Amino acid sequence: MIKLSRMKQLLWLIVLTIIIGTIFVFTALQTFTGENTKEQIQQITGMNEHNAYVTNAIIRKSAHVLMFGLLSIFFYIVIRRQSIWFAWVCTTLMAIVDEWHQSYVPGRSALVQDVLLDSLAALIFLRIIIYIRKR
Repeated sequence: MIKLSRMKQLLWLIVLTIIIGTIFVFTALQTFTGENTKEQIQQITGMNEHNAYVTNAIIRKSAHVLMFGLLSIFFYIVIRRQSIWFAWVCTTLMAIVDEWHQSYVPGRSALVQDVLLDSLAALIFLRIIIYIRKR
């Protein structure tokens, strides 16, 4: 029989795998290119092009912060809270691989700025977790 802690670890690993898979699926779909999502925002809201562009940028960058911040927390949990730095490095490497992957998808581009944003989000989320745990 599997111990409960071992079962929890397996569950967290599955969640981590789902998050990574979700990131790769979203970056592989041409539906989620910046231009396409901007056009969708314009159609749904009736915004002019500039406002739709700004709204789209905010939504897309917020998604980066949320997804990679959560990813860093799940890496931290899966490695049994051994090192925030290892969780941060794993998340940053994932951000690099994600952008590289995007460079092969028509209509998508790889941006160093996105890797930096993802890496910073991971660090902030991890620092918040450490702060909360110390309280």
